[in-house]
Order: sequence, then C-alpha cells, then structure tokens
Amino acid sequence: MRTALIAVLWLLTASVQAQSVEELQRLLKERDAKIRELSEAREKKPEPEDDELNRALERTLVQQGALVLPARSHELEPQFAYAHWDRDRGPFRSEWDAALAFRAGVGWQSQVQLRVPYVHVATATGSATGLGDISFSALTQLAREDGRRPSLFAAFGWLARTGDDGSSGAVPTGGGFNVPQAALTAVKRDDPLVYFGGISYAAPRPRNISGVRVEPGRTWGVRGGAVLAATPEASVNAGLNLGFVSASRVDGGRVSDSDTVLGTLQLGFGTVLSRRLMLNVSGEFRVSGALPNFRLVLGVPIRF
Repeated sequence: MRTALIAVLWLLTASVQAQSVEELQRLLKERDAKIRELSEAREKKPEPEDDELNRALERTLVQQGALVLPARSHELEPQFAYAHWDRDRGPFRSEWDAALAFRAGVGWQSQVQLRVPYVHVATATGSATGLGDISFSALTQLAREDGRRPSLFAAFGWLARTGDDGSSGAVPTGGGFNVPQAALTAVKRDDPLVYFGGISYAAPRPRNISGVRVEPGRTWGVRGGAVLAATPEASVNAGLNLGFVSASRVDGGRVSDSDTVLGTLQLGFGTVLSRRLMLNVSGEFRVSGALPNFRLVLGVPIRF
C-alpha cells in the first residue's frame, strides 16, 4: 500500500513538472513574439525629433531662414510667382517668375541653398523672357534657445548677375549687379507661436556700364514676424520687412533722391500634404518704395 501511494505521488509530481515546463515554454514564446512586435513597430514609427521636423511650423521656419535642415536631408522647391507694379511704381508692369530652389543640410547645424529663377517681364514698351539672377546662400545656427535667450542664425549669400541687365536697351530680367549679402536672425518659441526678427546687409558691387562707373546704394534691412502653428499640419505667418537704401553714385557723384526706404508686408500659409510634400502660399504687399504693389508666391517644397 505504501509503495502504491509513493508511485501515485511521483506520477502527480512528474505531471505537474511537465505542465510547468510547458507553461514556461508558452510564456517564453509569447514574450519573444511581443519583443518582435515592439521591435517592428519601433522601426516603422519615426523618431519624435523627425515628427517635429516634419510639422508645418518647423518646415515654414526653414522657408523663413529661421531653422536649418537636419544633416543629410534635402529639399527641392519649385516656386511660381507673379508681381504687379502700378504705372508710378517703376519701369516694370508685371513679372512672372518660375524658380527652382535646392536646400541641403550639411551638418554642424548648417545648410546651403541654391535658387535658379526663370522670369518673364512685361512693360509698356516691350517684354523679355530669360534667366534671372541666380542666388547662393549658407545658413548656420550660432546659438540654441535657452530660457529667455533666443536661437540665433547667421546667413551669408551671393546674388549673381546672371540675368540680362538691359544695358543693350532690352527689357532687363535681372538686377544688373553682383550682390554679397549677410543676415542675423533671432528666433524665440512660445508655443504655438514662434517669433523671429533680424537684420541684414547687402552691398552691390559697382561696375562700369558704357564707360560710366555705377555704384548702387547699400541696403540695411530689418524684419520681424511670427509663425503660428494652427495645427500640426498647417501654419500661418506674418512679417514686416524694411530696407534702408543709401544713395547711389555715378562716376563718384551722388544721385539725388536715390536713397529710399523699401517696405513690404508678408502674409503666408503652409500646409503639409504628406511626409515629403508641403504647399506654401504667400503674398508680399508694398508698404513703401519703388516695389511691386503685390507679389504672390506659390511654393511646393519636396523633402527627401
């Protein structure tokens, strides 16, 4: 009897042990499956920083020169613009502009940009179509926002005299001068708003035209504005730009009444269409100076 009882107890113990092993193996398989599921989800889900950089707010700041692209990321932006002058606002009446802008994040909190425009200009005396003035610029972040201290960005650029300057009597498609440029921009976040402001300086290089030395006036610029994140996929922005232009000189002599103040009010809207694609619509409206009454711009930045 005692032997039979021991045999029964041994069988029960072996059965429990077998069930425990099977249960442990099942739990291990479930754990491994859960780990694989989490790993796959993590690979598919973008990093939080990437999500932020793809919001409409941040992508609009890139357009404003108030944020740099991450390293090894690029943007190709087809742009289309139309500008209209009244008869008392200078020699031009209207201008169509199709341009291609390329931006690249190069690391060290910096990016470079190349913009190539192709323009059609129509005036009361004629019209012209051709290459405009190509521009190149580099933007770098000097300081990150910390408490009350804003972020700070520096930009350096060159506007090349690649368009027709009209010196042969044709309608010009460019400004006629090489222009080195520099700017400083401060950026302060106060979600859902981002404020920006800055100063700029442009110094057109003098040149001889038909034996006459022409020195265009230099320009100090001031700008300020804000970008509002209406939703993660949409943003609106507004800004005021002022340019203080010194007097031009011809053969060393000052050209009277050539110093002026240029002012524009800028309003814009941006919406993210997909992770790679964004639509920007903006308008620049004359406040003062010999500028177009309005300039409308449509841009489609493609990030890759």
